[in-house]
Amino acid sequence: MDLFEQTDEPAKLGFRLQRLEIYNWGTFDQKVWSLELKGDTSLLTGDVGSGKSTLVDAIITLLVPPKKVTYNKAADASAKERSLASYVRGYFAQKRTEDGGGKPEALRDRNQYSVILGVFGDENLGVRVTLAQVFWFRDESTRYPARFYVLAEKTLSIRERFSNIGTDMRSFKKRLESDDYIHTYDDYPPYARDFRRKFGIRQEQAMDLFQQTISMKKVDELTGFVRQNMLEKPETEQDVANLLAHFRDLDEAHTAVVRAKKQQELLVPLVADGDRYYELLERQHHFSGMQKFLSAWFAEKDFHFLERDLQGQQSNLSEDKEKQKKIEEQLQNMEQEARAVQSAMDQNGGSRLIVLKNQLDMQRMQLGTCRGNLERYKKQADLLEIGLPENEAAFQKNEEAVKKQLELDLELENELAEDAGDAESNRKENDKAMQRTAAELESLRKRKSSIPREYIELREQLCLDLNLAEGEMPFAGELMEVREEEGAWEGALERLLRGFGISLLVPQAHYGEVTDWMEHHQLKLRLVYYRVQDYTEPVDLAELDEDAACCKLNLKEDSPFYNWLANELAQRFRHICCETMKGFRQEKFALTKSGQIKLNGRRHEKDDRYRIDDRRQYVLGFSNLKKIQALEAELFDLKEEGKLWQKKLQQIHQQQKKCQARLAAARALQETVHFAELDVQSLQQEIGRLEKNLVELERENEVLLRLKEKAAELEKKQTQMKQQLYDVQQRITLTQKEIRDAESRMKQDQEIFSTYPEDERKLSYARLEENCQDALQGAALERRRFVQQEAVFRHWLDGKNEENHSKLDGQGQKLTLQMSGYMTAYPEQSNVLTASPEALEEYRRILQRLELDALPRFAETFRELLRENTINQIALFQGKLNTACDVIRERIEMINGSLSDIDYNEGRYIQIECTNAADVEIKDFRMQLRACTDNALTASEEDAYSEAKFEEVQRIVERFRGRPDHTEADEKWTKRVTDVRNWFVFAASERWRETDEEYEHYTDSGGKSGGQKEKLAYTILAASLVYNFGLEAKRPSEQSFRFVVIDEAFLKSSDDSARFGLELFKKLDLQLLVVTPLLKIATIEPFVTHVGFVYQRDEEHRSFLRNLTIEELSDERDACAAGQEDLGKKGTTE
Repeated sequence: MDLFEQTDEPAKLGFRLQRLEIYNWGTFDQKVWSLELKGDTSLLTGDVGSGKSTLVDAIITLLVPPKKVTYNKAADASAKERSLASYVRGYFAQKRTEDGGGKPEALRDRNQYSVILGVFGDENLGVRVTLAQVFWFRDESTRYPARFYVLAEKTLSIRERFSNIGTDMRSFKKRLESDDYIHTYDDYPPYARDFRRKFGIRQEQAMDLFQQTISMKKVDELTGFVRQNMLEKPETEQDVANLLAHFRDLDEAHTAVVRAKKQQELLVPLVADGDRYYELLERQHHFSGMQKFLSAWFAEKDFHFLERDLQGQQSNLSEDKEKQKKIEEQLQNMEQEARAVQSAMDQNGGSRLIVLKNQLDMQRMQLGTCRGNLERYKKQADLLEIGLPENEAAFQKNEEAVKKQLELDLELENELAEDAGDAESNRKENDKAMQRTAAELESLRKRKSSIPREYIELREQLCLDLNLAEGEMPFAGELMEVREEEGAWEGALERLLRGFGISLLVPQAHYGEVTDWMEHHQLKLRLVYYRVQDYTEPVDLAELDEDAACCKLNLKEDSPFYNWLANELAQRFRHICCETMKGFRQEKFALTKSGQIKLNGRRHEKDDRYRIDDRRQYVLGFSNLKKIQALEAELFDLKEEGKLWQKKLQQIHQQQKKCQARLAAARALQETVHFAELDVQSLQQEIGRLEKNLVELERENEVLLRLKEKAAELEKKQTQMKQQLYDVQQRITLTQKEIRDAESRMKQDQEIFSTYPEDERKLSYARLEENCQDALQGAALERRRFVQQEAVFRHWLDGKNEENHSKLDGQGQKLTLQMSGYMTAYPEQSNVLTASPEALEEYRRILQRLELDALPRFAETFRELLRENTINQIALFQGKLNTACDVIRERIEMINGSLSDIDYNEGRYIQIECTNAADVEIKDFRMQLRACTDNALTASEEDAYSEAKFEEVQRIVERFRGRPDHTEADEKWTKRVTDVRNWFVFAASERWRETDEEYEHYTDSGGKSGGQKEKLAYTILAASLVYNFGLEAKRPSEQSFRFVVIDEAFLKSSDDSARFGLELFKKLDLQLLVVTPLLKIATIEPFVTHVGFVYQRDEEHRSFLRNLTIEELSDERDACAAGQEDLGKKGTTE
């Protein structure tokens, strides 16, 4: 169509601005100023800075959401330059402050109020709607003004309705609301909702476009313009919030599942190891039981073996007793026969023979005794060097000699006993000295200190108990030594300082605990210790007399006790070391080389209990090498002395043995009282006489010889029979003993195994039987080897028990560590758990509850929430976004429909092309959304609602929620990817009407001439207005909004571009308020009916407004050009 074709004037449809009123707004002060438009395209003009933008900003304030308002937008002003507060207060300039800053100057204080009001009318429908806003400060300290909104379904004016409001805004609002056609609002949203409904505006973002239009000069970037001004921003914030809320529940469920699985991962091996522990424990009980019942098992085995043997022994005993009876009967008969033979022998001289034999036997016995006495006598007499007596006189002489020797040896015995006691005492004393010296040497070799060992050991125990380092509490002697050049005074200084040298130095920090320790321990020695303060004033020893004892010492300079030690030495040990006794007598505090000490002029002391050069007694010094050498020499001497005492004791013991032997010999000789006990010769003579008589008697009697032979034969038979009887009796005795032993052993065995209940024995006996072959390495049980086999079996059991016990300990430690780890990981359960094998069942119950109840329930809850809540929510969210995409495509088609009716150039029109954005993050986001929902309907439930699916959801939600350290970036990402407008990019295609072929394609207005840029901007803007204001295919009976403001739009436009834009808006039947300086009026004039002329008087800092027709403005402008008058002095129109 040709926009410049002359047609009949169309009817004015839709709501248009009839009148704008302001009171106390910006530099329009103390009066009601009115801009009369009457629904026609109008011009708002005036010089730069006169107040045109102030009126435009009043219109913006009436219509645009407060949070989106940008004042003086056409001039690209900073948001800080103008604000609602600046307009209500009437700021007009900046005043320099004392600190060099700026303070705004205002026309009004905070006690006044402001009003803006716009009357909109639809002449076609005969409807008027008034929008107004009232501003005031609640008190003087308030920085930002308060406001309320007004919508009236009729015409209002400030003068009639908003004059003399007063300070009580609540009462004023009630007065307004008393009119049924007037509605007040505290907030913009309900106010905007109602006026959009009244005006027929469907798109909430239409007012954003309204504001954008005011300052639009060109389409710098087509995609951004279309996104911001032609497409509605999808409301996805709540969807994201809902998704996050659902995911929180899902995340909690997932955490519960993960936690349960982690618990399971810890508990499964824990319970398995616990079962292994109790298996080992049961084996331990088995082995312990076998060890316990091993003796009983062998005892019962032995009992049954003995029981079988006892039966055979009792049978043998019965047989032997029968034999014994028969032999005894035979012997009885033989004894009767022997008595008869003996009686016959007696009748034939046998009795005299018997008497003679008896006498001979007695003499022979006496001879044997006498020979024994003589042999013993000779042995003892040889020890005493005494000869054998041959007669009674010699025997008496020997007795006298023995008595005398006994007295001498008794005296010698006492002397040797005393010598041995002394030698032993000396040897023991020497041993003790060696032990002390050796112990002291061993202690000294482990340290550098010369302090005695008992003091060192006491400090070691103290530091061990208090967990302190020994270096923290030195002895004073460890921190000082005699200077090498003062060696001549070393012994004397050691005596002077010995008591102080073995004193313990205790830092202030440890003083309390050391005193407590001392109080509760028996030291077994005298110890002096000093409390050393943290800080001691330094003292210079060099200021003392150079012969002072303390000046002959080197102190350990790196010691923290240096200052304290120097002070103490300077105060207590400033004795003058005197070479002569004269000097010693003259000094108040003095010391000689021999160790004599003088104190305070009166007290003198000299301690010569040990030599002054005895280094064994020295306690001072940083090194104890010389003391070690001295003690080594002493130890050598003590060892040599010990050898001498040992040799002496050996000699005494040898003498004692000889003395005791002589004493024993003498006492033994005294036991022989009569010489007859030794007279062998007399007895031999008597035996010879009796033997001669016996031979003669036997030779005289032949009957007696025959009887004697028969008696001998009987005696031989009796001897044989008695041997048989003896053998049987021996067997009986042995068998009886064996039976008794067996019965006793059986009793012992029974006592051993009957101690335990039979059922307990049987259980362990079975295990012993099972392990017997392994324990005995395949050997069979043998009763005679029971003791050895029991020892072997017990040794095997001990080994197995020890091996199993080692495994049990290791398993127990492992189990305890696992339980401790579990309790650490889940401390909330530690109140009912312990880290000990006895608590295994508690862990097993937790695992059973997990596997049978908690884990399946958590997993089911997780899958249910993932399926029914989160994935469904994502699917709905995805569907909503996809629907929004479809809406965008539809709207672009609708806008293209509007564009197709507009001739961009002759025979050509513009179309907006919509394609998917190449943004990688948006592509990834859409792919992630699809990944979350793709398999939800086709895959198995296990796959569709698995851990992997959760992770896909989590990746999206984590960015929605904001990752740590990426919160700001993720927030921007969320806004970008959930705004489906960003899913598309847009381009403009200029096409031929006849062929629909593309003439030119571009994505922005770059590279265009100035006029072309405005032309493209107007075209896109027009289509956007048609869409956002809902003007396409509007019927006269429908409500519509047809008011547009363009501020400074034609400042840089060519006349052709300006004319094109004006014709275009006119064709679209839009009321246009053109805001521009006077320079561009010529081009605009044909399209304008009314004019608002704004000017300012500098001296008053106030703006003024005049309402003119375009003709009046033209006449006055011509008059001004002729120099007749100034437009600004024609007066004002209120």
